[in-house]
Formats: sequence, C-alpha cells, structure tokens
Amino acid sequence: MLDLVFEPDTAPLRRILHDFISEAPDGRTIPELKRYALLETVYRPAQVIETVRQLRKAGAVTTEPRAINAKTRVNLAATPPTTRPSAEQGALW
Repeated sequence: MLDLVFEPDTAPLRRILHDFISEAPDGRTIPELKRYALLETVYRPAQVIETVRQLRKAGAVTTEPRAINAKTRVNLAATPPTTRPSAEQGALW
C-alpha cells in the first residue's frame, strides 16, 4: 500500500531560509521569506511560519517581536564562540 504524506519534509526549507536570512545583515521579514519560498523553492509560503518557528526553537534564529506575523523580523541568532581543542586533543589528530 502507498503511504501518502500530506506535509513534505521541511528540513531543506530550514536550510534554505537560514542561508537566505544569513545574506542580510539586518535579517529578513516574514513577507520577504514567504516571497522567496514562493519564487525560489518548491515549498509553499504557508510553510514559512512553521519553519521559522522550528529554526527559532533550535536556536538558529531570533524573531522580533516574538509573535510571528507580517511585521516580524527574523535574524540569525548570535553564534556561540567556538572553542579550540586542547593541546592534548590537537596531539591526537
């Protein structure tokens, strides 16, 4: 029997939107993200809001205001500082 999935996997959309947001120093608005999804991807604009929520929950982006609507600006989250491996770990590699 064929299993039908009504909602596609949006992991690729999360990566696509994350990259698109990263290209703008001031972030992107929800209408910009919806338009980009419509014109540049196979995903529907309606999937953008849930995808932004997933990105925010994962700590990849921040939204201002927190409630996601047409006036929401989405920015990349501050990246934590990278830690360098200890000298002992460096010797192992």
